[in-house]
Amino acid sequence: MSCGRMFVSLFSLAIALVAILCVAASAATTPPGAIAISVDATQVSQRILHAKLVFPVHPGPLTLYYPKWMPADHSPDGPVWNLVGLKFFSGTQEIPWQQDDVDMYAFNFNVPAGTTSIDASLDFLISAPGPTIDFSASGAANLFILMWNQVLLYPKGWPAADLIFHPTLTLPGQWKFSTSLPIISQSGSTILFSPVPLDLLVDSPVQSGEFMRTFPLNASGSPPQELDVLSDDAWALDVPPGLIERYKQLVAEAGALYKSHHFRDYHFLLTLSDNVMELGQEHHESSDDRVKQHTLVDPNARLLMAGLFPHEFSHSWNGQYRRPEGLATPDFQQPMKGELLWVYEGLTEYLGTVLTARSGLMTAAQLHDRIALVASTLEHRAGRRWRSLQNTANAAQILYFSVPEWSSYRRGTDFYPESVLIWLEVDTTLRKLTADRKSMDDFCHAFYAGHEGQPVIETYTFGDLVATLNGIAPYDWESFFRSRLDSTAANAPLGGISGGGWRLVYNDDPNEIQSAEDDTSGGGDFTSSIGLRVKRDGAVVDAIPGMPAFESGLSPYSKIIGINGLAFSVEEMKRAIRDSKSNSTAFDLQIEKAGKLERHNIQYHGGNQFPHLERVKDTPDYLDEILKPLTGAAVN
Repeated sequence: MSCGRMFVSLFSLAIALVAILCVAASAATTPPGAIAISVDATQVSQRILHAKLVFPVHPGPLTLYYPKWMPADHSPDGPVWNLVGLKFFSGTQEIPWQQDDVDMYAFNFNVPAGTTSIDASLDFLISAPGPTIDFSASGAANLFILMWNQVLLYPKGWPAADLIFHPTLTLPGQWKFSTSLPIISQSGSTILFSPVPLDLLVDSPVQSGEFMRTFPLNASGSPPQELDVLSDDAWALDVPPGLIERYKQLVAEAGALYKSHHFRDYHFLLTLSDNVMELGQEHHESSDDRVKQHTLVDPNARLLMAGLFPHEFSHSWNGQYRRPEGLATPDFQQPMKGELLWVYEGLTEYLGTVLTARSGLMTAAQLHDRIALVASTLEHRAGRRWRSLQNTANAAQILYFSVPEWSSYRRGTDFYPESVLIWLEVDTTLRKLTADRKSMDDFCHAFYAGHEGQPVIETYTFGDLVATLNGIAPYDWESFFRSRLDSTAANAPLGGISGGGWRLVYNDDPNEIQSAEDDTSGGGDFTSSIGLRVKRDGAVVDAIPGMPAFESGLSPYSKIIGINGLAFSVEEMKRAIRDSKSNSTAFDLQIEKAGKLERHNIQYHGGNQFPHLERVKDTPDYLDEILKPLTGAAVN
């Protein structure tokens, strides 16, 4: 062969090789076509789901992920352990797969030559509710909440926003359903939804069941917002009319506070059931709220859930639309960083608290008691001396799953309640700096503006937060936050209470929120007197180091079986603490520890120490000003 002809041949070969490489590179960088997913929930009463998926593919190695880190969970808790029956097919040929030996959420296999699509089938096992967090506990005989992340896989290599899914769901016959997902059609019990990016799919649960009722909350307004109530039995759907009016006011007050919306429509998905895990979970265009079946007919339980809707609804703005960079990962496998959870969750808890009052779901007096109880609980956190509030946010992925025993010394997800105190101080400080012309209301107008009506994500950093506040009222906001977040001082940050014109006090008058919690649980919270929390049967949940109960020898995992010669009861403990002021003798307790009986004496003579807020005379009452409705609606 001549040199010239050899050059031409080599050149042609090079061109062909470049073309092949270009095609391969294009295949590697271009997201696959739409992925079909169909979920069969007709056997949900047997606690099992069936799912089929069809993936466009190219021949060669392929990794499919099961979602691990979910945006609303802040922890790697995707229930892969309940994924069963997994099989892959190319036509009729079954494809062997291997679960990754390091990442249990990754499934690896080779796509055969000539294959353009593969079929996958899997089942998902539904749990019953238990003592710990278990997102798999989402269905029962008469109802079911579909969380799409539990029944799907997705290909490695592309952001979730770039992967398009075509979802279909088949329900048991005659069941109703509700979701924020747009619907193309329905044939019998099978619903075909519009194509949707993966990130929005897993952000859109489907609530379904035999007994369901819908309540419009802004019938003449836009965008539509409604309450969808699901229950095991029809009687629970009789929601008190007065409560519906409060939820309508909540929608109005949220509109006045944020002056924006980032949803096409919004569904409060409320499940009343003892057969699914209790939950409050945020989504862009809906909430997934699950409480005990009797909650709406029990005054105490209804009082305790008053803040649930305001919190989850506020997440549509704070957390879903505006999201910290560390929590806005491109897919569901990348670890999330929780350093700004005191904003994502903590600010939401504060704004939800404000909206709870403004919508009339709690009275101002009840909100005072709620804030006082939060402040007192955090004042008695023994763990404050070693674990900062910032660390509770950083360590959220493990603290969410910590048990209640030793909660004071360990600390848990305190970035929820303690941030209420911090953001209250921000609000009162803004008002003082601007002669009461600016407040957190103005922060909400500025920080959550943009992308009207669209469920999109805008990320932010700590610097963005500080810059927005400085735009409202110049101040050393960075030092303000860091001094509170990084502190290991013994005392909780109570500057918002004092700056709002109030002080934390203790007296004999029961705290209404604390009483409701005790009546609902059957236990007793004696944190602010002897430093003890017990269950109905006397089991010790917490004994706070440095306080009388712990110093007398009590500890979690022990059990009080007798008090002052009488069999234990929470009421008997309450009487002993009440009478301690006039009784010079110590409590005589009989304790069971790991099968052994012991006697302990608690030296305490302080009587009841119920936390309350007390007005400070001749100071501006910013707190009650903050809690007043913006719409001018009367609150009873």
